[in-house]
Amino acid sequence: MSAAESELVSYRVSDDVACLQLNNPPVNIMSAALMQEMSAHLETIAADRDLKALAVTAAGKAFCAGADVGEHRPDKVQEMIGAFGRLFRQLDALEIPVVMAVGGVAMGAGFELILMADVLLASAEAVFGQPEIRLGFFAPVGVVELPALVGRAKAMEITCTGRNYSAAEMARMGLVASVVGADELDGALAGVLKDIRRASPLVLRLNTRTLKRSRAGDFAATLAEAERVFLEELMTSRDPVEGIEAFYAKRRPEWTNS
Repeated sequence: MSAAESELVSYRVSDDVACLQLNNPPVNIMSAALMQEMSAHLETIAADRDLKALAVTAAGKAFCAGADVGEHRPDKVQEMIGAFGRLFRQLDALEIPVVMAVGGVAMGAGFELILMADVLLASAEAVFGQPEIRLGFFAPVGVVELPALVGRAKAMEITCTGRNYSAAEMARMGLVASVVGADELDGALAGVLKDIRRASPLVLRLNTRTLKRSRAGDFAATLAEAERVFLEELMTSRDPVEGIEAFYAKRRPEWTNS
């Protein structure tokens, strides 16, 4: 087993499985710095043709409570979206199965992250949601991925209401493969990885690549359009700034529709 520790993301290789763990306490906020670290590790992972899977977990009680709200300010959002887009394109291009285990909250960007899992495991206590709309934003990966995963109507509900969903509800939507008790999550992850390890790395790559190509639309191109709308249309308006100010002031936002 080899290991390399970083400040915000830990990376190790266990036999033929790469393991990434979010480590940004207390709730693993997905800052630009964390995304950049994760991207650097994904470069290494993508280049290793002997790997059979990537496991993504998180330290602490939360999986990921979302992106850094402060980095959505107009003077910082370009860097944040750049790091965000690079990370999610890397995950989409990865040719080995991505298995994620969620034991706590996966909200906002954390929810978008779990949409990139090929196999998603969750504890019964896990909570999921896409609350960006309440802050004056939309979720780029959410609007790109959810329609194909859960259908247009459910995708609209998730992204337009900002509601929270239980692990059981996520399983009924087909997003979560297995719901287990909190003390069973590590074992469930180990069991899935054990089964994957039995396969040929070549066949796993061919299977994963072909499965990803079978979905409708080009992820990278569609995400690029979502990013353009986010930066050129959303972030040139007043409402996102109002959403941020209301968040920090702990008050209801007063939308100006401009």
